[in-house]
Amino acid sequence: MLAVFSAISFGVAAGAMIGAFVTGDWLYTITWSVAIAVASLTAVLAGIRSYTRGLRSGASGRPLQAGELALARVESIRRTGFSVSDQPQCELVLTVAPRHRAAYTTVHRQIVDIVALAQLQPGSIIVVRRPDASTANVQLELAPPEDWARERDAERLRTGTERTVPLASQTTAWASEPPRLAASPTVPRRPWRRPVLVAVTIAAAAIVLVPAYDSIGRTARAWASGDPASAGVALGDRHEEIVDALEEETGGTQFVRIAFYDDYAIAAAPSAPGALTIDTYQFRYDRTERQGPELIQPQEPAAALFDTDQVDFSMVPDLIAAAEEQTGVTDPDSVIVIVERVTVADASGDRPVRMMVLLDSTYEDATVVFDAASGDVLP
Repeated sequence: MLAVFSAISFGVAAGAMIGAFVTGDWLYTITWSVAIAVASLTAVLAGIRSYTRGLRSGASGRPLQAGELALARVESIRRTGFSVSDQPQCELVLTVAPRHRAAYTTVHRQIVDIVALAQLQPGSIIVVRRPDASTANVQLELAPPEDWARERDAERLRTGTERTVPLASQTTAWASEPPRLAASPTVPRRPWRRPVLVAVTIAAAAIVLVPAYDSIGRTARAWASGDPASAGVALGDRHEEIVDALEEETGGTQFVRIAFYDDYAIAAAPSAPGALTIDTYQFRYDRTERQGPELIQPQEPAAALFDTDQVDFSMVPDLIAAAEEQTGVTDPDSVIVIVERVTVADASGDRPVRMMVLLDSTYEDATVVFDAASGDVLP
């Protein structure tokens, strides 16, 4: 369970890192920072648990249930100096006689219950389990099944050519693989485990990225087109979509101002439909939020309001292109588009809605004002 939880945490961290890189969303940054810490901790705990479980298994003499059983002879035994709960780790030289391959001699280390040491004296016949047939590693079976106990007892009486376990001089040496984590017993391999954990990690990353799928796809298309800036707000083609999101957040279509920046949009609108107090709203990371009262409240809120239904926001990209062509600032570092009523009424006493396109580059900047209804340039 700890390994699965660790895989989920690593998946969340990986997904959040991708989300933070693509969207810049601070929530993703916090998520991956926390997830990587949790993943590291659970991975360490899972390793410790696996290690101690192996030691407990070896110390208690409980068999590992995977792998074939075989008879073996103890050629020699010595303590290594390592112990767990006063149970010594012993190094045994064993001659192992599997049923389905030639006998071999190998060196095996295991924590042994001190009571069982009498069964492991040189010359003793014992039962071992081979967790992996492709390696020489074994695990002591000090309490084997009854049929293997009878086979073990019978082997103890055999001599000469009747032996099932040949003499060590008649076998070849086969080195056991190094035990994991400071000589803990080798745990039987589960070939399905790694693919499952990888799948869990990928699934967790995919789930975390669900809110960012649109942004990731948009960014990928922008990079593929050779114009990464088109994935932004001001230079993108989502102005109508963004206005719709702001309308849903404010509960109406009346606004004092909507400003599109490189990566976000800011709007000033009534605190509630029909209210004369103005709040600030933000669209960023594909979500909207109310940020509180506008710092400078308009003196005549009702006169400053305009209706978004009367503005064609789909022409923003064309107006930006027209402003670049008119000013000669064709490669601006930053583009801002502000939609609001003009501050001074015209001869008819009307305050038309304007779109101001602000272009900023390293050496120059320019502002072009358009009529939001007709797209004509205003003086």
